[in-house]
Amino acid sequence: GDWLQGPYVYYLYSTYGFGKGEIGQLFIAGFGSSMLFGTIVGSLADKQGRRRACVTYCITYILSCITKHSPQYKILMIGRVLGGIATSLLFSAFESWLVAEHNKRGFEQQWLSLTFSKAIFLGNGLVAILSGLFGNLLVDSLSLGPVAPFDAAACFLAIGMAIILSSWTENFGDPSENKDLLTQFRGAAVAIASGRVQYLL
Repeated sequence: GDWLQGPYVYYLYSTYGFGKGEIGQLFIAGFGSSMLFGTIVGSLADKQGRRRACVTYCITYILSCITKHSPQYKILMIGRVLGGIATSLLFSAFESWLVAEHNKRGFEQQWLSLTFSKAIFLGNGLVAILSGLFGNLLVDSLSLGPVAPFDAAACFLAIGMAIILSSWTENFGDPSENKDLLTQFRGAAVAIASGRVQYLL
């Protein structure tokens, strides 16, 4: 779902008549949303359930795709914010669920690294290429318009959500490790500062 959209975001905005400045603001809103919500979604997923967070990702991204049908700037801005939230969930909840489920089932630890290496090759490589080709087929060959990849992404996200709801079990983070947000920010700041000091030395 995510790879289908990427190549056509800028193009879609330009077909709606927005200039570079307005498009830039939309992109900044998406990245800013991801940066802001990325600091809390992992903790929320641990407390509320990672399966639930993955379902929330699907719903949020589907809503983001739906907003692409509107040429109104405010609606597109809402879509970018929703997309930023979804991206934060994509890069935290799914991996957390996988690691917890892997450990719960007692699988060998070396299998986990093998799973992630295959995910990088297939998900970040092969699927990205195929998604780009499929998006190009929808927009250029079939002439369905620049919003078609977003509709296709929404369909794939809905299928993914159905699979999650029907076959995944819920798992949570360790309650003993749940700290308040301020404590987490302090820990992150200390880790960044100490890493920078080591780097400079």
